[in-house]
Amino acid sequence: MKFNEFEVGDTFLMAPYTVTKEEIIEFAEKYDPQHMHLDEEKAENGPYGGLIASGLHSLAGVWSKWVALDIVGEDAIGGAGIERLNWLLPVKPDDQLTGEFKITKKRKLSDGVRGLITIDAKVHNQNGKEVMEFTLKAIVRA
Repeated sequence: MKFNEFEVGDTFLMAPYTVTKEEIIEFAEKYDPQHMHLDEEKAENGPYGGLIASGLHSLAGVWSKWVALDIVGEDAIGGAGIERLNWLLPVKPDDQLTGEFKITKKRKLSDGVRGLITIDAKVHNQNGKEVMEFTLKAIVRA
């Protein structure tokens, strides 16, 4: 979509993202090597009763599904920041995440060739429980 085609209130649904145990461990080994993401035995005795995905892993997986929708396409210039990010429930192996992305603000930037869109996202697991929410800003060609 082009910047001028976006309307506040536009809502997009991402394809489901299934989080695997292998991905949880692989991500954690590289980027978040904490026991609750890496060590099944320690995780079993921890507060979550087993392995959980890093919040950053969950965010990255969901974001990849947003990008795959190709809503902004080649008009994407880059991110302008995350205003709010809340992890509400742990994400466990085999959880299937779905997300809703809603345009909540848009404005043309002063250079006249770029626009800023604000997106609110809500992510749920297969049981309908909200596991994550975030608000981010994206810069797109106007």
